[in-house]
Amino acid sequence: MIHKYRRIVILGGGSYLWTPDHVGKMACSSSLDQVEVVLYDIDAPRAAQVAALCNDLVARAYSHAGLQVRAVETLEEALPGAEAVFATYCNLGKQVEERLNAFAQRYGSHQACFTAGPGALLFVAIQAPTMIDLVRAMQRHCPNAWLINCSNPLPAMGMVAVHAGADPRRVLGFCGALSWTREVLARFLAVAPERLHFRIGGTNHCTFLTEVLLDGEDAYPLIHDRARTLGYLDLGCWGRTTTEIKLLEATGYLCPGGHPSDIFPTVHGTWTPPGPDAPPRPVHFGDDFRAALEAYARGEETAWTPPQTREVPISWLDALAGDTSEAHFSINLMNGGAVPNLPPWAVLDLECHLDPRGVAPLAGPPLPALLAEVIHRHQVTFDLTARAAVARDHTLLRQAVQLDPFNNYLETADQLLNDARAEFGEAWIF
Repeated sequence: MIHKYRRIVILGGGSYLWTPDHVGKMACSSSLDQVEVVLYDIDAPRAAQVAALCNDLVARAYSHAGLQVRAVETLEEALPGAEAVFATYCNLGKQVEERLNAFAQRYGSHQACFTAGPGALLFVAIQAPTMIDLVRAMQRHCPNAWLINCSNPLPAMGMVAVHAGADPRRVLGFCGALSWTREVLARFLAVAPERLHFRIGGTNHCTFLTEVLLDGEDAYPLIHDRARTLGYLDLGCWGRTTTEIKLLEATGYLCPGGHPSDIFPTVHGTWTPPGPDAPPRPVHFGDDFRAALEAYARGEETAWTPPQTREVPISWLDALAGDTSEAHFSINLMNGGAVPNLPPWAVLDLECHLDPRGVAPLAGPPLPALLAEVIHRHQVTFDLTARAAVARDHTLLRQAVQLDPFNNYLETADQLLNDARAEFGEAWIF
């Protein structure tokens, strides 16, 4: 029998992107179609508008669903009775990523702030206070709820949650790049997706296929043959790239998309845009939803239609509720020994089995020493930053910046952090 969820909370519920996607897909869900969705956002009027439009549109498109959406003005009001909480926020707004990337470039780093480098460490410091407050409020009001994090930098925010007191077995990270692994691999090998089984291991945006089986047999010989024949990895609607092929040649393992150059900055390939025969991009409803919201506010009829397919975290909740139609998912969570030569506390992208008993990472083989060492040091810097944020310890944050595995900030860490305080003072906690 499938459990029916009663209350789901979305922190950052005023989002034009995450909220309509999640709500529309909940309405199609086997376990969430009768749920109460509670939105909380620091922009309370916007959350109220989003809730009203979601209710209106769900009523039109999903009249069978009893799902209801409402907005509240405080986290304390949102959380009691919640069975899952989505964290979909971005402190200082989406433009903070551009500011962080520009700041990091002044110090010689061209890595994206949602993956690695000094921009990522500063991003953790900016994002952490909201996650810490959320975890501590959840401990008071819904200690057994699942925390589903969609906020970057994904591994570090999972670490922040755990260091703030969250149960590591109930902190799950979602990245859209993980959901396309099977599709990309099937396209690369020119086989049906259902013939493939694999294990993954790595840090978010740089995840390696540690084992690939095609009809039960090792598929890596075919992967290497296809790499030599094609010379690129076809990411479908996201274009074609040679960086992953270069990394495969260097390490022996395939990283099926993401941002591997952020973790291996000396590996550079080429990227070409998708051709006319590429599949369409997955629809995100942010722009359409914004236009519909504006029309709705003017009292006009809207033409916006909620999504007809389910977001992956919604499928996770279905599996945890007892829906057995799908049980294996790629999730960012604590390693716990699944990759044996990385620390159990590392927060990695892993293949997992989900059922009403919980989430079980599937054990895979150890990573090659080269990959394990690079990823380990990257994880250590994130863990130092997470612990610094929870303790508000400037010394730990300084150590994390000095330890950055891709740049030498041993002597310039103090200047970097002083500049960061001046640049991001409105959200700086150190």
